[in-house]
Amino acid sequence: MEKKIKYLVVFSSIFIFIAFKLIFLTLFFGDSNAYFYMAKVVLAGNMPYRDFFLADPPLLVLILAFLRIFFGNNLFFYQSLPIFFEAASAFMLFLILEQEKNRFSSLAPLIYLFSFSVMATSDYLTGAQLVILFSLLGIFLWKKEMPFFSAVCWSLACLVKLYAAPALLGFLIFILLEKNKKKFIKFVFGIIFTAVLIMGPFLAVSFYKVIAYTIIHQFNRTAGLSKINVFSFLVFREWLLLILAIGGIIISKRKEFFYPFIASLIFFILFQDIYYAYFDSFFAYIVIFAVFFLDWLWQRKKELFFPVLAVYFIFFLISLGYYQQTSFNEGRLTNASQISDYVKTLPAKYDIYGSHEIAPVIALLSQRKLFDNYIDTNMQAFGSGALNLEEVSSAAAKSGVILISRITDLPQYNIKDSGYEGYFSEKVFKDDCQRIKDFPSTSNGQDNYIVLYKCEIKSAD
Repeated sequence: MEKKIKYLVVFSSIFIFIAFKLIFLTLFFGDSNAYFYMAKVVLAGNMPYRDFFLADPPLLVLILAFLRIFFGNNLFFYQSLPIFFEAASAFMLFLILEQEKNRFSSLAPLIYLFSFSVMATSDYLTGAQLVILFSLLGIFLWKKEMPFFSAVCWSLACLVKLYAAPALLGFLIFILLEKNKKKFIKFVFGIIFTAVLIMGPFLAVSFYKVIAYTIIHQFNRTAGLSKINVFSFLVFREWLLLILAIGGIIISKRKEFFYPFIASLIFFILFQDIYYAYFDSFFAYIVIFAVFFLDWLWQRKKELFFPVLAVYFIFFLISLGYYQQTSFNEGRLTNASQISDYVKTLPAKYDIYGSHEIAPVIALLSQRKLFDNYIDTNMQAFGSGALNLEEVSSAAAKSGVILISRITDLPQYNIKDSGYEGYFSEKVFKDDCQRIKDFPSTSNGQDNYIVLYKCEIKSAD
């Protein structure tokens, strides 16, 4: 009966989360749209690094390309993937804590899925969702005495996003401390085998570009958001879980969870360009330690357990309320079909170029090409020197493109056409671009318009 109740709690939490997210499913601004378009061009025979810029290892794009065989251009299916990846991670948390014989293992999916962090980031396919899913699978399989397959999963996590590597390093430290040479060799072999199998073809074809885009580019990126602001965001939104997790770290002393967590934390403290979504990659460890502490309270300090649970319930409701008031309405791209319908009316000779957060999805919906496969136009790609802003902009204007940008127009502050500068030359814009259509931005962000410009070098006539 106890086991049935546990599974009821787990699957109810997962079902409610998925249902809620799917009911309000829509397209979003963000990196996801670039990955969706990359999947299309890969399936058409283009190769990452050789044929288009990709700042990460290729696994996420390869997975999307494989899924595209079956789901075609169904963008809402791809938009739903982070929801299901998070749900799978939540179930893995339950299984791992069941391995630990934790009496509150069934609460882990509820705590994880309905945390502010996961609710706010699960609308965006960033790759972080697969990083944590593969990492948790790696831990689970290690505990099942399957070191080779554990290593395969850890390697897959790194082949989605390289920022999984510090967590893998932490797990390797844990394995070394176990002093089991045979298991260590199997684990290392699994990592190398998986990495060579997937990365080998890309390295063979485009060795320099793979290194330049995935490694050198990362260390040449300009500083992003303030680290104080980013970490404050985590602390202010998840302060109670962090307190419980610290307690869990102290009382559990579980190195297989602690070392990956602390290694990831140190990396994000030191890395110069971090974003809120990155925290999703190690948030599961916080939940694991928090549930460890709840179990310890029940066994050792039962008089404190129910007050702590009551405080968490209030915290839980406040977090959900804050999510509903803020992140729930942010980043939504609800008028993509209207924009794409207009693009279909424009002359076919013009390819699309623009913000990676919107141009790829409009290209997919309107069945247009992106200019010269410039898909990821994140300003960091230009800031690091991986792409040349002036060269790309001049080539785009020479060819003739429709530039799609998220724009801020505030006439009262003398601000007009602000927002394209990170991925298009201001000089080329002023000389060769004219505004042809604008749509209201539905992102609830700083931008207030989605603007289409026709950019082409004017003839001498």
